[in-house]
Amino acid sequence: MVEKIAALLIFVLVYALMISEKVHRTVAVLIGAVLMVGLGIMSETGVLHYIQWEALGLLFGMFIIVAALSESGFFRWVGLHAMRATKHDPLKMFILFAVLAAVLAAFMDSMTVLIFMATLTLETCRLLGVKPFPFLLVEITSANIGGSATMVGDPPNIIIGTQLGLSFIDFVTGVGVIAVALFFANLGIMYMVFRKKLREAKPVANGGQEPFSGVKNLKLMRVSLVIFTVTVTLLVLHSILDVVVAFVGILGATLILLAWGKHIPDLIDRVDWHAIIFLAGLFVLVGGLEAAGLLTDLANWMVSVSGGNKMLIITLMFWVFAPISAFTDNVPFAAAMVPVIRRISETTGIHINTLAWTLAITADVSGNATPIGASANVVGLAVAKREGVHVSWKEYCKVAFPIMLFCILIANIMVLLFFL
Repeated sequence: MVEKIAALLIFVLVYALMISEKVHRTVAVLIGAVLMVGLGIMSETGVLHYIQWEALGLLFGMFIIVAALSESGFFRWVGLHAMRATKHDPLKMFILFAVLAAVLAAFMDSMTVLIFMATLTLETCRLLGVKPFPFLLVEITSANIGGSATMVGDPPNIIIGTQLGLSFIDFVTGVGVIAVALFFANLGIMYMVFRKKLREAKPVANGGQEPFSGVKNLKLMRVSLVIFTVTVTLLVLHSILDVVVAFVGILGATLILLAWGKHIPDLIDRVDWHAIIFLAGLFVLVGGLEAAGLLTDLANWMVSVSGGNKMLIITLMFWVFAPISAFTDNVPFAAAMVPVIRRISETTGIHINTLAWTLAITADVSGNATPIGASANVVGLAVAKREGVHVSWKEYCKVAFPIMLFCILIANIMVLLFFL
């Protein structure tokens, strides 16, 4: 019991420090990780077990690849094309980027999507003369929702699918329709929230440039784009080819570094080491909760409170898991919850697939609520901060949290109607 109380107090302390923004979030999670080990809640070897090395390897590789695309001028080129296609209309651009983020995230890791989209957005917003926050928020939330539709989208789905033996088709048929409904609900509300601000935007004078005027090195841009395309293809097919996603990301990064030669230091400097260390510490922090047995206690409590009622258990999962996932990165959360839903299935007789869809939707969608609810959020906002754009907890949660609750309500109703 002492370990459980200590783990919970450490967790609350770390999140209080991050929300206050008086301590850098990377320092805060490292303090929490050290306390988890120092107080004996988890062992030193346990730290290595709970860190999702596959996610970190992929993240490192994609930082290198996207840095190459950025340095070559690719994102400015795409931004100028997008502005021309939408006739410099920020509202149309807002919708276009949301759709692009959702579609890309359905077929590749949402962290990768946000590294790409955040960089593209910041460049485009400079041309549009508009603040990037509305675009970043709709892209983050759209990517998390779009990624919930397939097994290769959001990282939690990869964990849930591989541990429960589910296929790509299982996820599409189980979550696809719900994900589409949630995407339009999320986009519709955000459109209403931000439309006035976006209409006031005035594109800067050079927004009418020829797209190729933004390209710094056409040869390196083409080479980097080919490598990026190959990497994304391998990420989509990784389960069929039986390769881990970290290897794919690092392979792509290696090819980029070989192609860029003397420019390698410039690319290495653009890797966001703060984001990588922060995620590693966050994995350990949530791992401490699991090691202390708090997550198993949660499963037992849910079964006990529901009295075995299937509809009540599904509803409890949505509304108990949602706030937890909102304040913990959804990758370690999903990993910790798989044994929980296995136990619930064995105890209540609810089909494991139904519980898997509930967990996937809850982990992915509720991750939208806070800046650290999903790895995609952390990465997207880290890219923005690196370019001088800071988004506070208050600014983010004021819009995202209520919309997340509405989406969870829709998902709750749809799962009950479709699967029970």
